[in-house]
Amino acid sequence: MKKAMNKIQLLMGLVLGLVLILVLALVIGYHGGERLSGEEIEHYLSIIEGQDQKPGGRHDLTALRDFLETDDGQPFYTVNLYRFHAEAQYLPSSEYSHGSVGGSGKEAFERFSKVMIKLLASHSSHPIFASDWVHDESSNWEKLVIVRYKSRRDIAELFASDEFADANEHKWAALAANERMLVQGLHIPSFYIIALIVFLLVGLVFAGLYFIFEFKRKVV
Repeated sequence: MKKAMNKIQLLMGLVLGLVLILVLALVIGYHGGERLSGEEIEHYLSIIEGQDQKPGGRHDLTALRDFLETDDGQPFYTVNLYRFHAEAQYLPSSEYSHGSVGGSGKEAFERFSKVMIKLLASHSSHPIFASDWVHDESSNWEKLVIVRYKSRRDIAELFASDEFADANEHKWAALAANERMLVQGLHIPSFYIIALIVFLLVGLVFAGLYFIFEFKRKVV
């Protein structure tokens, strides 16, 4: 009986240890990091400036440089407002400019979003809120999206990627107007705190059920 109890305790310890390791990995991967160095900033800006995709990211390089140079290594949010063309406005050279292939502005934006979601996930970033709903006609905006970025390094890497530059043909074909605000703050409760609680609870429940099952089996 004592040996069985020791084995159960060992298993519970292993389960909880594994849970804590997973949570730690999540916290490290989800939180910010070191500030960008001057060398890194020049590296990313040179790549972005040299991109030849049309229409490309249409970045304000002066504003982007200032944003990267004031990096504090912390996560941040973008609040994005969008208004769409009734019909997607692709460049004549695009394969989507022929006939009805391009579809509506919203359809073009969906093409951009599919690429963007994957890129965000690969940089531990993600949308936290999106809505097409507007209470009345007091606003000309049709969509609101709030995105959490892990760090300024991650958005610089994203902007410098060919996948993002290529996908921008869908973004600019879709949008009649857009507005973006950069904000910094703590999303309460922060995601990794919720994840920590969930993982710990799951681990405790699993270990507890196994303990009860083994105890009953030994008694019987």
